[in-house]
Amino acid sequence: MSDSLSDDPQECPLCVEDAPVDLPAYETWLQCDVCEEWYHGVCVGISASESKRIDKFHCKGCVGKHGPSSYSGPAPRRSGRQHSHVDYNMLNEGQPATFNQYMLRLEAHEFAEDEFDHLEDGHRVTAEWLRNRDSNDPFVVEDSQGLGLTMPGSSTTISEVVELIGRDTAVSVMDVLTQEELKGWTLGDWAAYFEASDRKRVLNVISLEVSGTALDERVRRPRVVDEVDLVERYWPVAKRKADRYPRVKTYCLMGVQNAYTDFHVDFSATWVYYHIVWGAKVFYLVPPTASNMRKFESWSRSPEQAVSLFAENVRQCFEVRVEAGNTLFIPAGWIHAVLTPVDTLAIGGNFLVMQSLNTHIGVYKLEARTGVPQRYRFPFFLKLCRYLAELLARKWSKEDARARGRWTMAELEGVFVLAVFLAGLLAENHSDNATSKALGDRAALQAHVDRLLELASTELSLRMTSAEWVNREQQLREGCHFRWIRPGMPQGSLLLAARPRRSRAAGDNTVTDKAIGRIRRKTAERTAPQGLTRLVRGRPKTNGELSAVLGTGAAASDNGSSSSDGSDEDDDDGETDDDENSSDASDTSSGSERFVVSDSEDGRGLLSRKRRSISTGSRPKNARQRIAERLKIKL
Repeated sequence: MSDSLSDDPQECPLCVEDAPVDLPAYETWLQCDVCEEWYHGVCVGISASESKRIDKFHCKGCVGKHGPSSYSGPAPRRSGRQHSHVDYNMLNEGQPATFNQYMLRLEAHEFAEDEFDHLEDGHRVTAEWLRNRDSNDPFVVEDSQGLGLTMPGSSTTISEVVELIGRDTAVSVMDVLTQEELKGWTLGDWAAYFEASDRKRVLNVISLEVSGTALDERVRRPRVVDEVDLVERYWPVAKRKADRYPRVKTYCLMGVQNAYTDFHVDFSATWVYYHIVWGAKVFYLVPPTASNMRKFESWSRSPEQAVSLFAENVRQCFEVRVEAGNTLFIPAGWIHAVLTPVDTLAIGGNFLVMQSLNTHIGVYKLEARTGVPQRYRFPFFLKLCRYLAELLARKWSKEDARARGRWTMAELEGVFVLAVFLAGLLAENHSDNATSKALGDRAALQAHVDRLLELASTELSLRMTSAEWVNREQQLREGCHFRWIRPGMPQGSLLLAARPRRSRAAGDNTVTDKAIGRIRRKTAERTAPQGLTRLVRGRPKTNGELSAVLGTGAAASDNGSSSSDGSDEDDDDGETDDDENSSDASDTSSGSERFVVSDSEDGRGLLSRKRRSISTGSRPKNARQRIAERLKIKL
């Protein structure tokens, strides 16, 4: 890596010809150590202070063959809102507002069209409707009537907002070019910048929480949010002190034209609502599948995040435009980026819900693995988990089986994961005083956790077959927290987050997929005649037949229904297939082997391939090869 402080002008390949880039002589340059091409630091999203830590810089074109850039020490974390302080002394004070490398990447990528629900008004959006939705997709409410929300008028100016909050209030401002936080700003400074006719940079305000201010008195969040918010429902009222209480209810977001927030997951995978007072926002949304979350974790740790668009790493990224007067709800775990096409004022807020508790805890663990600073996580999350466990254990102990039966599968799984999560924390010896203090009385909490585990396990096992529960319990304990539920997918007795992880060891064909071994063992135990191999797709004709849910290794439920993860990812990433609602199986015999395949197009294709192989005299594939072929595994 080389950087240049030379006065000689140089050409950056990322700068477009008509971009009004007039960088000073002391602007930081980076030279790729492979192709020796020079780039502006701001074009690749690397600040002057960060460039000093790079040992070898590889541009985006060279990363594929030569690997990512290397740093002296750990690579800096560059994800969404979580950014460290940057030394801006070396940056140009007159950065042009129209130059934005993120805009170039967004324009070059083809996004999936918006296919989510757009409701005319908010009358349908109730707590019960949210609990029983057949998907966890985002949705837009076109007209706020019926939502029960109150917002500032469309004629409200930024100056009026600033006066309501306080001109001397400190505010965190993001520099869009580097996705880094600028400190030392007040709302008075922000108002002067926003209303200036000649803005020198593209800046954004996305983390201004206004609870307790005069602006907050003019805002009421949607009624349904108050009904489902776990903080509102389970945090003891007597313990809601101003400084020791999660304040994430009301955010004021102010962005100028072309402001952009890179892909991120909101802290602890909170649900989010956004209401556009005036202006517009464009959201780029990636489904929260297990595969996508693994890719996001890898991307957020990589220094190449600054020069790549996360949407390029996934199969589907949806583009949703939200106009003035619209309210967008984003469920837990959705990875998203936000573009502000015009100057915009928006009000939003974060909240946790019971049916997404599984995902909330999963992202909290992901934040711990990736080293997210505590100030960027959901405030007092562990203490909230403690209050949840205490109150739920007492509540469930008083409820009868009929009352507990009204809980949805997602809610029961969330309670089970909560108990497992807290049990793991209690089993550790914490040197962190904050963690120990959040857990409180360990003996009392342990009793509540044990009670929750007993009750949740019992209720879940009653709704599944024994084989299903053994498989699902292991997944929940290991941390399979992410699912993308699509309309029409059954949410009944079998909820599988992801199939078991396959071994990636080279040459280790005997353990290529644990699911294959499980299917073969169960097949051998059946009463089928010796020498017959049976592969079943879809619903079994009788309870005696094995129904193999390919990609999960789990047996089908007693009523013959099965569920897929609905993932949009390729099979190599450990996601289940998209084959859903297969029709009844039918038998076909050939030679010494017999197959039970579905009437679906995939089943007919497999049958026709088998017939062709026999008619042409080619050697038929053994059972293991056929299963691997369906799973697209290279043996």
